Amino acid sequence: MKKYILFLLTLFCLRAIGQEIPLKYYLDRALDNNPALKENSNLKEIVDLQEKINLAQENAFKIDVTSELGVYPYINNNGRLVNISTNPSAKAFGYDVGITNGGLYSLQLNVTRNIFNQGILDNLRLKQKIERQSIALSSEEIRHNLIKNIADNFIIAYQYQLQTDLLERLLADLDIRLKVVELLVKKGLLSESDYMLLQLEINTRKLELSQVSTKYGDALAQLDNLAGIPLDSTQFHLGDPAIELSDAPQSYYYQRKFNNDSLMVATDQLVYENKYKPRIETYANTGLNAVELPNMYHKIGIGAGIRVAIPVFDGKQREKTAMQNELLRKNLLYYRQAADVKKQNSLIAIRKQLSDLTKNITDLEMQLEEQQKIIVIYKSKLVQGQVSIIDYLNVLQNYKMNEYALLQMKTNVQLLKNQFNYLNW
Repeated sequence: MKKYILFLLTLFCLRAIGQEIPLKYYLDRALDNNPALKENSNLKEIVDLQEKINLAQENAFKIDVTSELGVYPYINNNGRLVNISTNPSAKAFGYDVGITNGGLYSLQLNVTRNIFNQGILDNLRLKQKIERQSIALSSEEIRHNLIKNIADNFIIAYQYQLQTDLLERLLADLDIRLKVVELLVKKGLLSESDYMLLQLEINTRKLELSQVSTKYGDALAQLDNLAGIPLDSTQFHLGDPAIELSDAPQSYYYQRKFNNDSLMVATDQLVYENKYKPRIETYANTGLNAVELPNMYHKIGIGAGIRVAIPVFDGKQREKTAMQNELLRKNLLYYRQAADVKKQNSLIAIRKQLSDLTKNITDLEMQLEEQQKIIVIYKSKLVQGQVSIIDYLNVLQNYKMNEYALLQMKTNVQLLKNQFNYLNW
């Protein structure tokens, strides 16, 4: 509870004071709040408990109490319709006295334990170890996918934020131009239609700003949902995502996953073959075990023994199961080989796209610098009434479209870098 309150206070402070919220903020919240990661933490504890259960089943003393009361009467025994006896007549009807002795009165304490089963325990422990590794790999994949999704949504939201800032600057400049045009109309240097055209342009840009602001709000809401953060209407700014390309890891995730899955297939076979190992069980008991009531208290005793079970033939189930698991292992190998080629091709393709985009961004930035110079000239001529509003708006529109294109290119660079890092793992 204290941790949750601290988180809410941190969230409120960051947004309330108008700080830029970095990508890491959302990543940390998402990793803390993700239910799948919490579930995997519980699954790991379940595996730990299962290992203790296996140890208890295979290696611990088992103690139980059994009780049985059985009555086996004879019919028509020595003139009696129903009679319990250990010496029935030859004409009586009932179970053979050598089997039942007329009854069974038993109350025993039993102790059993498996011995010489270390191989069975080792196989079970190995399976638990591989299961823990599977859970760890699953958590790693969940975190990786979560980081990818959060970063993608953050980049898109950041793009809408930049578009909003761009439109607000454009509207501020147009408002200034509108006042200038109003003065020029009064002086007769521009017509009233010029003023109306500029006012129409301002209204159009305000509508566009409203639409982009809505998309920005939706993107922030999506970010909050992914990160498990309560929705908040406080105004704030996102920081630059600044995604950097990651270095190649020592081993890729899919390689580690293949190795672990292959080990899981192998350990499943080992655990399956546990039932073909000789089972040796020792036992001891004490208590009452009698077949007749007289002198029953003298029938209290003790006993001990050993049971051995050795599998002999199972219709070749063991061999066929091993063949099944070998086919499963081959299937895993096929997917690994396909993943090798796909990953390398994808990484090469993204590097080329990034190279092309970087060149296009450089060219477009140079073009925008020239357009800025032209806009300055047109502003000067507009004040002097030497150019029409239509010409000025056309120049401004071309500049705005190129700024949008530049913004989209830079966004694509960030998305491609994020995709590269997602694959280069």
